Amino acid sequence: MTKRIRSGSEDIPSIVSDLLRDVPQQTQTILMVDDDYLKSTDSQVEAESLFLQKANALKKLNNAKNCFDYAFLRRLLQKAPLDSLYLNRKSSDVAFRPVVEVVNREYEDEFLREPKTNERACIKGNSCEGHFISTVEPGKGFTLREFLLPSQYKKFLETNTLPKNQQLCIMCRRAAVAKLYISYRSDKVNTDSLISDYRNYAGVVGEYTLESCLLPSSDSNVGLLDPVVLHVRKWYEMQRVGGIRYYKQSGYSYPDSSAVPFFQ
Repeated sequence: MTKRIRSGSEDIPSIVSDLLRDVPQQTQTILMVDDDYLKSTDSQVEAESLFLQKANALKKLNNAKNCFDYAFLRRLLQKAPLDSLYLNRKSSDVAFRPVVEVVNREYEDEFLREPKTNERACIKGNSCEGHFISTVEPGKGFTLREFLLPSQYKKFLETNTLPKNQQLCIMCRRAAVAKLYISYRSDKVNTDSLISDYRNYAGVVGEYTLESCLLPSSDSNVGLLDPVVLHVRKWYEMQRVGGIRYYKQSGYSYPDSSAVPFFQ
């Protein structure tokens, strides 16, 4: 007598078999978002529609147009671990470790103006923070030049080469960092990611006061290890130098000689 080989399906309980029969043969794909679905808000519908149109591609920080996009980016930052020590790594791996560059006040002042012929404007265009400064009449603001880190600026001076992707201006960078920082602090959320790739001097003569900066938290990880200037729209005033429009940091006071520098 030959032994019959049992099929895999005979080992599945009948109740499970019934469930499997109800599973559709092909998965369904969402082609559009119904405006009336669960009475979604306009902002939520826009965020979901953009997500589908982009083929589920990750969105850049400067493309976050509403709170739903920004919440998505915030969750991504929470999932991105950062090994700050880089122990037992190859030299090739260490070369690509996250680097926070230092910028001083005088350097930042050079980026608080409109772009010249060989420079690019802030990637946000007419949505740049330079158009929303409260000390300037509506419609009288301007788009600032793209902000370059010192390493990028050095390359630009040597080779006249700008970064491949157009970047934010210094004001929009400050605003983006502040938005994430306040979000983390208010929700008491910890993150191992860095929310800023540059830092400022705080409490140093000729630089910024501690009160003008966002500082690392002593009881949680908020994505900052060093001070970064807080963006406040009323602390800028527009002026012209040689026919070029600048923003002067009139509301950012200077530390006095008795100030204590911030050291982490």
